[in-house]
Amino acid sequence: MEKEPDKKYETMKKIIDALEDILCSYQGRGHLSVYTDLDSLALFASLVAYGQIKVENYSYDYDNDIQEDEEAARIYGELAPQTRWRVGQRTQIEAIRMNALKQLAFLGSPVYREQVSYEDAGAVLVCGEILPYEIFQLFLDTTGLRKIYIFPYPFREGWEKPFYFSFEPTGTAQREIRKYAEKNGKKCTR
Repeated sequence: MEKEPDKKYETMKKIIDALEDILCSYQGRGHLSVYTDLDSLALFASLVAYGQIKVENYSYDYDNDIQEDEEAARIYGELAPQTRWRVGQRTQIEAIRMNALKQLAFLGSPVYREQVSYEDAGAVLVCGEILPYEIFQLFLDTTGLRKIYIFPYPFREGWEKPFYFSFEPTGTAQREIRKYAEKNGKKCTR
């Protein structure tokens, strides 16, 4: 019979490995790892493990020809100049971002307010790498934010279709995040 601590360790290890794959899946210059800040990782993983941050995954059909989609190109073209995104480069990351915008079209039109936001839905879109403490800061600093959608790198072995994920904290999670931020000298604006 397996000991209880071993089961808890295995569960937490699976969650942390999944968070690494979801939050820090983009390789290349400046590649991050959730292991950068073990304190925020431990809190984030435990909030996920105990259901205080609800995680949902969604599969989608990646459109290889997204740059030919006039609506996706128009939305990207309007949004990109406000961000650090570039227009017309026809790079892989541009196509990934356009696919992400297309998937979240059901949330309405995005705006840029330090993040790509869907204000009516209380949501933020993240394409690229984000660390647990940065997620905490988003939930603390973004008025009305209820959910973060994260699009990991879509081309991975073993995944038939790409996935994106949403993270939604409960009231308990928000209180724990606030306590963490205050304890670690982070500014809480909400």
